[in-house]
Amino acid sequence: MSTAKATGNNIKLQITRVFNAPRERVFQAWTDANHFREWFGAAACEGSSLQSVKVDARPGGKYRLQVRRADGEFWTTVGTYREVKPPERLVFTWQFEKDGSGDEYGEVEPPETLVTVELKARGKQTELTLTHELFASTESRDRHEEGWGKCLAELGIFVEK
Repeated sequence: MSTAKATGNNIKLQITRVFNAPRERVFQAWTDANHFREWFGAAACEGSSLQSVKVDARPGGKYRLQVRRADGEFWTTVGTYREVKPPERLVFTWQFEKDGSGDEYGEVEPPETLVTVELKARGKQTELTLTHELFASTESRDRHEEGWGKCLAELGIFVEK
């Protein structure tokens, strides 16, 4: 289930999914670089490949996800963890690097958006609610809705195996 809203200046997206896995496993899939690489990389657009994943999941820690598209261009997302509360909540910023082809953190493009991942135990299942907000446009939100949909589908395959 997903909802897309624009309230005032806050254009946001909210997606809820239920996984047949304990929330500790789902949380670890978001915070362990090797696990993250496996499911997030599988969601990359056709012809694209996940080049590198850096995850320092602690308040103030940073992450960097570098994807190389089929045309050779890079799509590199970076951000800072604002909140890390195992196994129930992650809050992090989300921005794109201007170049993104290097091995280290580069200059970012505005705007900075915010992602909140909340995990609730539902017996042997986990209910995940992802809220991505502060989009500059509804078009950007809609593109992210498609991307997050693919990512969460792959996350489900990963955590349920």
